Amino acid sequence: MKSQKIRIGIVSLGCPKTLVDSEVVLGRLKDSPFEIARPGDESDVVLVNTCGFIRDAKAESIDAILKLGDQKKQGRIRALIVMGCLVQRYAAELEKNFPEVDAFLGSGNYDRVVRVIRKVIGGQRPKELDQLGYLGTAKEKRVSLTSRFSRYLKISEGCDHACSFCMIPKLRGRFRSRRISDVITEARKLALDGAKEIILVGQDITGFGFDYARKLLLPELLHELESIEELRWIRLLYAYPHSVNEALIRQMANSKKICRYLDLPLQHISDKILKAMRRGFSRGKTIELIKRLRCEIPGLVLRTGFIVGFPGESEGDFRELLDFIKHTKFERAGVFKYSREEGSPAAKFRGQVSEKIKERRFHEAMRCQRKVALAVSRRHVGRELEVLIERRSGTEDGAWEARSYMDAPEIDTSVIVRSRMILREGTFKTVRITGTRDYDLIAEA
Repeated sequence: MKSQKIRIGIVSLGCPKTLVDSEVVLGRLKDSPFEIARPGDESDVVLVNTCGFIRDAKAESIDAILKLGDQKKQGRIRALIVMGCLVQRYAAELEKNFPEVDAFLGSGNYDRVVRVIRKVIGGQRPKELDQLGYLGTAKEKRVSLTSRFSRYLKISEGCDHACSFCMIPKLRGRFRSRRISDVITEARKLALDGAKEIILVGQDITGFGFDYARKLLLPELLHELESIEELRWIRLLYAYPHSVNEALIRQMANSKKICRYLDLPLQHISDKILKAMRRGFSRGKTIELIKRLRCEIPGLVLRTGFIVGFPGESEGDFRELLDFIKHTKFERAGVFKYSREEGSPAAKFRGQVSEKIKERRFHEAMRCQRKVALAVSRRHVGRELEVLIERRSGTEDGAWEARSYMDAPEIDTSVIVRSRMILREGTFKTVRITGTRDYDLIAEA
């Protein structure tokens, strides 16, 4: 087959950080002899960018590989290349158990994708694994896999924290962050390409700059980002509690562009469990931080995540967590069952909790948070909110799906806007909240 006619498709799984990596991979293909297939179009070569973080994510990745492997056996695709964290973690096992896969590319080797495809076309079965976690620069092209008006911007890679349940440092490497000038250059490019919302991502965005400046530079970065005229919203995902300092709180409180929204994964509230998790943060410090944030940033929406069923979690520890959820009333929260990951310190801990108990605690915690979330939604009825119009509703005529400052793409709720007017995707509109539907808000424009 002639190289100029080879169509390359991609399946991107996992978190927004992986999505950015996939966009960089497609950007590298843009100036190559290959053609990028549009979503839904047939492809000759399919790239699968995987997640290997926890059991459910690994299962999703394996399922995608199996389905695409079947397509290859049926002659519907010619080659299959698997990339990312699952490869970085299980390369030998994947190579042995999936002979239908033509190449393996680790989490830090995305810059070699064109070379790898060429080797596959030449009949080789390459494996590139020598780098951990890819951190691109503003010089690199990206092909958007999201809407043009809402884009992710990865400002750091890797992690230096030693959480006992987590494999990220082994999959993504040590913490590294970009220079402020480089991030601003890319943000300007995205804004000129139509981005109205920039979502900053990294395993720990609050640690930005500390690796090279020995001080936390996220407030300085945010100050510079606010000068980009085309941007309306700047959103922060993946903040580490002990790096949220007064400078960051002040920057958020005084800004007209930084969304009053903070993703702050806490994992638990019991001091015993936090210590076992090696989080470096206590119950007292957590409560104090939340009080400061809500006091100094009026209207702040806090998103967090909790793990239930961690080794040694007693019924008392779990009840302490439930009580914390009930009384703290997080606007957004996710609950996850502890995943026993081989190679992590916690996998060897005594007191492993049974799957049955994990399941019960998961559902009980989710029911608790659901009550909180529904009460949070109802208090917005009758208010006006500015929303970003994303798309026409697929289930209701004369309605559009939108998001307010309170909602990040994919992981949070939507605002369903009913209007007799035609609303334009990617524009902002002030709407009046008239009701709720489960977690979503209903509005009129």
